[in-house]
Amino acid sequence: MKRLILISLLTLTGITIQMAFGQTQLPNATFEQWTVTTEGKAVPTGWHTFSDGDCRLSGLASIGCGTAKKNHSSRVTGHRGYACQITASSVLGVVANGAMTTGQMVLASATPKDTTNVIYSDINNKVGHNGYARFTGRPDSVYMWCKYTVKKSTSIPSCKIHLHGNVAYVDVPKHTAGVPQTGKIANAYCEFKGYTDGQWHQYRFPFVYYDSNGKVTTSRSRQPSYVLASFSTNKVPGAGNSGDKLAFDDIVMIYNKRLSQILIDGEPLDGFHPDVTQYELVAHDTHIPYVTAEAASPNATVSVEQASADNHFTVTITVTHDDGQKIYTLPVTFLYENRMVAMPPTR
Repeated sequence: MKRLILISLLTLTGITIQMAFGQTQLPNATFEQWTVTTEGKAVPTGWHTFSDGDCRLSGLASIGCGTAKKNHSSRVTGHRGYACQITASSVLGVVANGAMTTGQMVLASATPKDTTNVIYSDINNKVGHNGYARFTGRPDSVYMWCKYTVKKSTSIPSCKIHLHGNVAYVDVPKHTAGVPQTGKIANAYCEFKGYTDGQWHQYRFPFVYYDSNGKVTTSRSRQPSYVLASFSTNKVPGAGNSGDKLAFDDIVMIYNKRLSQILIDGEPLDGFHPDVTQYELVAHDTHIPYVTAEAASPNATVSVEQASADNHFTVTITVTHDDGQKIYTLPVTFLYENRMVAMPPTR
């Protein structure tokens, strides 16, 4: 016969403490702040596009820079407030996909597919446009709202979000196959498809983490220093169509602070739900239950304060993630001689 009776006090009123744990969200991820560049083009503050790109073309090819710089972002009505929209354009049949990034764009070739055209984190600010974004979080996934209009179903807008170390990380690196790019920590790869109604839809994409050898890992010991996010009207450079549009808004990094289970004296808690943060434990006689718990996210840590007279016999479970904490509480009452008492009886 179990000595412990468990009664769940169901409540969805979670206790979450938000703390300043570092830079855990993208800059200006709601796209409410806009800046006019020296070229007179409006871009969302903290983001960059062709209008302030690093053009390295010369001679007749430099015409391509002027063309690209016309392919800039626009502020549109968003999911809430404003959003950013990018549009693909073409000159003489050469398509320049619409693009936007937290990094710096390099225009080195008039051929869109040329791998010398890159997006990278300009952490040393060589170009002078602050083409980098500091970031120290280790999110589990990313949510965002997007809508798109494409001329052909083969055009698939995309987004890539890289978490990396203190290096000038490149969005699509040109490197030896099988050799990971230095500083690679995690990424989320996003493709926007499945909707043809031109309306706003929310998307969720998971982050995949890597070890120093570029292998997928469950370890979260490596902490990033920067994030490199980039959007494109087509996942393949130059493969879209003029007039393809992608709008995006309200990008949120998700840090899962829920528990996967609570164990009472080694047994699963009856009625446990990860979104329920308060439970009542009813114990027999003088027995004080021993509580353990596991986090749903490998990025989160769990600490358990066991019930004692000092905390009025309340178990407190704290789940800590990069952006804050979530607290579960389990007050204990004791069943003694068919009476409920607030503390274990003295023998």
